[in-house]
Amino acid sequence: MNGRTFTSLEHLNEMAVRWLAETADVRIHRETKRRPMDLFEEEKPHLLALPAQPYDTAHVLYRTVDADGHIAYQQNFYSVPWQHIGELLPVRVTEKELIVYGPDVKEIARHELYPSGNTAQRRSLPAHSPGRDHLQKRELLQQRFAEFGAEGVRFFDELLRSRRNGKDEAVRVLGLLTVYRREDLVRALERAVRYRAFSWSAVERILAAQAKPRSTMEALTIEAREQLNEILRQIPLDTRPTAEYQALLEETTEGDASHEGEDDGSDDPTA
Repeated sequence: MNGRTFTSLEHLNEMAVRWLAETADVRIHRETKRRPMDLFEEEKPHLLALPAQPYDTAHVLYRTVDADGHIAYQQNFYSVPWQHIGELLPVRVTEKELIVYGPDVKEIARHELYPSGNTAQRRSLPAHSPGRDHLQKRELLQQRFAEFGAEGVRFFDELLRSRRNGKDEAVRVLGLLTVYRREDLVRALERAVRYRAFSWSAVERILAAQAKPRSTMEALTIEAREQLNEILRQIPLDTRPTAEYQALLEETTEGDASHEGEDDGSDDPTA
């Protein structure tokens, strides 16, 4: 096909199939002295079927949702539902798409990838923003802060009471999870409540003074350990009875007996 021009990938595949059928598969092979199509017919009964599902070649990685409700990939930003701010989420990147999954590994966002070379671009879906339902936004934020314990709930309530843009500041507090460990944020919230410092900036100052930012690898390790513990709690592993292994032992014994007395071709009687 050297030197030929093809109008599309489909056209190239069509010509390749024709070349195989008319040339490559029917001529005598130089090494085997047989036609490939004849050898294929002999081997066909012994071949294994391909998997029912195609092999997934997508790139899998983890990203933490920033305070704006986006994850970063190759210096571009893609939105996810704002409720996941501060969470470390699995991401699949295919040739043309970026798919984000929630902690339960269910798809929560799908975006078309920006072409290579584009940077600082942002894809944002309106459905991913909090919207104008302030009551729903408050309830969801309250649930997130409840994960930090009683002091987290108290901080959130006082933040809304004392700050004009309390809900927006609450979102930014959750965004601090992209930098600091959860236990450090819990301690910072407890300290903020103790000194009645109900603001995002106060929590950020406390963390900057008392906590060390975590690395991405550390965040991934913690998340993986938590997910593994959850899986093990859901699917307990019982001890298998030793009788199930008896058949394997018998096969090994029979195999050893069948090789007794065989000449291995060695002149060394101790071999």
